[in-house]
Amino acid sequence: MPHHRFVLRDHYEPPLIMRDTTSPLAGMRTFVKEHRNDTILTAYDLPAATPVRMAVMTCFDGNVWNVAGCADERGTATYRVMGSGASDTAKYDTAKSSTAKSDTTAYSAETGTASGNGTTVTFAIGKGLSGHSWLPVAGTPSGITMQGHADRRNLFYSAETNAAIYPTGMEEGMVYTVGTMLRPLPKNTDIAAAAGAEATVSSADSVPREIGALASGIAGGQTTGGAMALALSTWLHSEGWFSHGLQGEHPSMAGHGSHRLLSMLQGSGMVGDGEQYASLMALMARELGLPSRVVLGVIPKDGNGMLSSTRAKQIDGHMVTEFTGNDIEAWVEIELERFGWVPFFPTPKETKTPDKLQDLTPTSVESPLVRSSPSLADPLREERDPPDQAQQRERNASASEKPRAWHAFLRIAGVVALCLGPVWLVGTAAGSALLYNAFRVRRARRIPVPRLCMAAGWRMLVEHLRHTDLVDVPLNRTRRMQASIIEGQCPAIAGMVRQLADAADAAAFADAQATATDAVAYWRQLDQVRSAASASLTPAHRWLALTTPLPLRPQRFARSVAQRLRRPAAQSRIVQAQRRGFRTRRQANATEHTDKPPTNTDKRTASADTACIPDRAFPIMP
Repeated sequence: MPHHRFVLRDHYEPPLIMRDTTSPLAGMRTFVKEHRNDTILTAYDLPAATPVRMAVMTCFDGNVWNVAGCADERGTATYRVMGSGASDTAKYDTAKSSTAKSDTTAYSAETGTASGNGTTVTFAIGKGLSGHSWLPVAGTPSGITMQGHADRRNLFYSAETNAAIYPTGMEEGMVYTVGTMLRPLPKNTDIAAAAGAEATVSSADSVPREIGALASGIAGGQTTGGAMALALSTWLHSEGWFSHGLQGEHPSMAGHGSHRLLSMLQGSGMVGDGEQYASLMALMARELGLPSRVVLGVIPKDGNGMLSSTRAKQIDGHMVTEFTGNDIEAWVEIELERFGWVPFFPTPKETKTPDKLQDLTPTSVESPLVRSSPSLADPLREERDPPDQAQQRERNASASEKPRAWHAFLRIAGVVALCLGPVWLVGTAAGSALLYNAFRVRRARRIPVPRLCMAAGWRMLVEHLRHTDLVDVPLNRTRRMQASIIEGQCPAIAGMVRQLADAADAAAFADAQATATDAVAYWRQLDQVRSAASASLTPAHRWLALTTPLPLRPQRFARSVAQRLRRPAAQSRIVQAQRRGFRTRRQANATEHTDKPPTNTDKRTASADTACIPDRAFPIMP
């Protein structure tokens, strides 16, 4: 009996099951958010302006693009072990795969002929790619050499998509070399003349009809598949707006499913990044019957987010390109006859961002972008709407213009309010100070007890003189002491202030109770004294004093007020204001004192300085 036993698993490597793989495109923004400025990949001897592919997604289920899960199994790529553990170089034998295509190609961004160039590129994994499974490769790999302690049997490759996966996850510092074939990108004229290849995956039932209508409106009039693809890419690149939706950027939801793309089309403008634009173009191409797929990788970007040949630096005889998290990108590949899978980059420039005042949010279920797309109907055969439908459409259009006018008015009002913010703030503070002072005076005037009402009136007068910087009176002094200080600092109203202080003391300490009539007359005289005291100030100084808190007032303002009060002209204005204010009251009192003999007070007043008002003008106490 022979001792040799044939074991099938020693000669057969089963393919990698990709059924439960998470969509690589769903985590695209994570690279930008967490590693925008970090070096995630370094390429040595990579030709300038060459994209580096990681994951290639061919299946769309209505929610995400993925590498597996297609309704038609012909669209699902097969990943097999690349090489064996006994060799340092892992090579893929296309004979092992019955589904491999001989015309599968990969391009660099340099335009030229269709002849390919074999080259060797070395990649070093950085921090941002640590733990990820999709191995960055360029072109069409013929072999991958793993360096260090990497497990070579853990490397899987798909000949249909030219993508490689390292399921256990890459490590930071991992180095490998790729032998690859690169072809220059065909010229636009050659692409426009190329026909589309036969589609192996039909359009998904979950694709919104608006996407198909928009694709037909944009590229339905083209005669070749290449021209359709160029029309779609050009339109999305020129009409869209760019935003990752991160902090400080214009709002842009993540995701690339049917719901996200439909909401993207329902606004007044499309906003998104490579995740949305690549998904949208791939679905639009499939609606036109073109085979398409979405690729996630990195490209050397310039300041606008476009492919740049200046990112490659010559260091020690090697062309070195460092990719950061901001270089992550998604693009579309469409299969054309004679050229194979050709890359298209529909994402707008990263500098083309919406203005903060632009409202690009969805407003209705029907897409305005779809409505504005060109119609393919023959105008000679197009049927006109019935009169009732035309009138209804006109009424709907006029009704929709009214909210737009209100929105424009509100935006203008918001801009004006924003520009005048400091003015509103100062005005609000000044108005609040005036209202607060008026409220305190009104509350003090309405105190029901006459003696308390008169005492509160004196306190309001002292605070007013202090607040306008006319005098510097301590609040913790008696009324007589405060009156003496006011007489020394403001002689023009000295006599009136002394009488008010005496009247308040009399109401508070005398045996006779003050009446409500006394309180009313006292407050009337207080108002006249306040007006006379403020007459020496200019309107600007008066408003500044009333609207500025005392601790915030500059000292030079107080000094200027004091100097003005010492001038003869200021004293004269105070006297004139007093006389004008008391003229009516003096005439009324003249009749009352006609038959009375002159009192000692009247005699003193008659000989007093004209700066003081006669005592009969202040009938506070009987």
